Amino acid sequence: MKKYSQSYFEEKFNILYRRLIEKEGFISDIKSVRKQLGIPENGFENALEFSQFLMERLSRKEKEVATSIGFWEQYEVRHGRVKDEDWENVRKEFDKKYKKNFIPLVIMISYQMHLDGHNDFFTTDPVIKYGKNNKNLFKVAKKIFDKFMGLDLLDAHIAMQYVEKYLFLGDNGVKEYIKNKINCPHCRYLGVNHFSPTRISMQGQNKGPFSGDYLFNEHTVKLLSSYFDSVFVIIKPYATKEQVIQYVDENWDILKEHIVEKNTFYKQFDVNPSKIKKSDTDRNKLVYELSKQSKKELLGRYKGQRELALKGIYKETIISAILEEEYQIKLSSDAIKKTVSRFAQSVEVKREPKDIRDI
Repeated sequence: MKKYSQSYFEEKFNILYRRLIEKEGFISDIKSVRKQLGIPENGFENALEFSQFLMERLSRKEKEVATSIGFWEQYEVRHGRVKDEDWENVRKEFDKKYKKNFIPLVIMISYQMHLDGHNDFFTTDPVIKYGKNNKNLFKVAKKIFDKFMGLDLLDAHIAMQYVEKYLFLGDNGVKEYIKNKINCPHCRYLGVNHFSPTRISMQGQNKGPFSGDYLFNEHTVKLLSSYFDSVFVIIKPYATKEQVIQYVDENWDILKEHIVEKNTFYKQFDVNPSKIKKSDTDRNKLVYELSKQSKKELLGRYKGQRELALKGIYKETIISAILEEEYQIKLSSDAIKKTVSRFAQSVEVKREPKDIRDI
């Protein structure tokens, strides 16, 4: 059986990231939003700078509340969960040190704790989004996501993570996210995940698990509904690892049929296991950018000896000559046409599905 290394998954995550930032208008939209929010042009250098930004957007009263929240969290990290009988002593310690005051270090440490993760969006974290000026940061990032998300990006959750990390923490933020993702054996498998419900996932807890009323609650239904395009493999407590592997092996064709072959919603965009392919993106982008120039502009750039200004010579011929002269890239006119067409499709902002009746 084929084994997949961390470098394999790293390459796949980077391909999806590159697809997003190559979208027409994505970078310019990001820079525009950064300017509106007062974020550096290339995003913050690190989480510490971002934490400083978040804290400075709090009012005096909000800073006092943030200090108290940070104190309680950090106290529990050091001493464990506060018991009922300890509350009064803990409150006295807090009042002695911080009452009616704010301590920047306490707030900054709190932010660092809540920014450290690779599964949840930090803009939805109650601590990060606390305060009048910070509460809508997720909506700002979500607006960008809604504009640029398409089926070619495959995983909406990962794409939104890229948008969030890139908007606030730039390229380094995305790289750190990918690093944390591939270092986690539960999280690195693109297209594969697992869900195991607990009592928190259920309603009717007081009636017992076999009462007929022990059902998924609204939050769980919403979570599972986000996987409408997936096939669920249900593993009971008495199954063995070998049985599960053999089940998937023997039933793979029917599983894939349910996911893709019967699903015209995805077939429209040729979604398949090899969809995340490595390509010569830099070269293709260069060809695409050259194709957007006029014949006159291209002739002004060409410094070779060939007479390319004659009637009947098309732009593709001139582009081919420029590529060979300046970049030592050999592409025929037909190859240039295909490259331009494919790249233009890849950077489209939206590709609307034709048929969603099967889902």
